[in-house]
Amino acid sequence: MRLYVFEKKTTEATPYSSLATIYDFVMRHVDYVHWADHVEALILRHNLVPSTMIDVACGTASLAVELTKRGYRVNGADACDEMLDVGRSKVLEGGYEIGLYHRSFLELERLERHDCAVSLYDSVNYLMCVEDIDRMFENVHGIVHRGGLFIFDVCTETNSIRHFRDMRERERGDGFSYVRHSYFEEGVQYNDFKIKFDEPRQDVHELHQQRIYPLREIKAAIDRSAFALEAAYDGFSFREPSEESDRVHFVLRA
Repeated sequence: MRLYVFEKKTTEATPYSSLATIYDFVMRHVDYVHWADHVEALILRHNLVPSTMIDVACGTASLAVELTKRGYRVNGADACDEMLDVGRSKVLEGGYEIGLYHRSFLELERLERHDCAVSLYDSVNYLMCVEDIDRMFENVHGIVHRGGLFIFDVCTETNSIRHFRDMRERERGDGFSYVRHSYFEEGVQYNDFKIKFDEPRQDVHELHQQRIYPLREIKAAIDRSAFALEAAYDGFSFREPSEESDRVHFVLRA
């Protein structure tokens, strides 16, 4: 009798398409209240009283919900529809009035203008070439009122080397488990996820890549854009940033 062994096939998934359903668990350490506090501090420091905001690369809408709680009219846009599905459920369950749009940084046409745009947690680092950074600035400028602000952050090479040079973690949640390997090579930070879902049984592999730009390249792209650079800050402070900063927040004026 011949025995056959069938190996369970691993599905190769695009970034966030499968991670979306467990994203809030994976990122449960992120303090969105603290991040919203910092956004409000930057808005105040730069003399803006916005009534409308848009979170570009909003993910599962956690920050959009927190900003809505503070009285702003908020919309969100993201390139991953599966992430937006989680966000839509969150918005529906909470009874929030938040419009969520399936748009990438490079596809923001026909969205209404807002007083302030934000894009946080190194979302901009997912743009893998300078040309896309330029296009992103052009597109975001088109959805911000004249005199409004664009607030975004990037993570630095120091951040990648300090925290993600060779980081491994293994976690189990309700109905799933995952292994994550983060590493940094030749200016690119990789996050390699292997996820096992219990029901239905499925193994999924997602590889995420982020380009880590020197700050001078980001500043050069800002200079080429229609935005004016008002300030750059070290992390969640108002200190001058450097390549030794973990992350840098930029504040641009439209």
